[in-house]
Amino acid sequence: MSNHKGHRGYIASRPVRGQAWPQHVQNLVIRDYAQRHGLHYLLSATEYAMDACYMNLDTVLGELGRIEGIVCFSLFMLPARAERRLDLYRRIFDTGGDLHGALENMAIRGPEDAARLEDIFMVDRHAASSQQEY
Repeated sequence: MSNHKGHRGYIASRPVRGQAWPQHVQNLVIRDYAQRHGLHYLLSATEYAMDACYMNLDTVLGELGRIEGIVCFSLFMLPARAERRLDLYRRIFDTGGDLHGALENMAIRGPEDAARLEDIFMVDRHAASSQQEY
């Protein structure tokens, strides 16, 4: 039996994809996701409101030896820079952990899942830049 204790929630204090979500709603979405997927939900860490700040995400990553993984309210809360996301995936996978996006109902359990998520980020970035042209 593993000594890991569950999955830490990770919520935002700033808008996610331009939408402000109350923190209690973010926690409800994570709790529902965890329950539907049989994950033991640990209380959420709340990221600071400053743009491009990931201090609390780094703190949660430091817990990976003691927890099974992270359930983000949304995978779009992850760093905008691909290099930072790739480092984040590596850190999670190196400890045998996983990453979940509750809003997207998506689990990232290995490099193939991470590559699929990176494709989603690429399409989203392209769609956003195309919208600005109109």
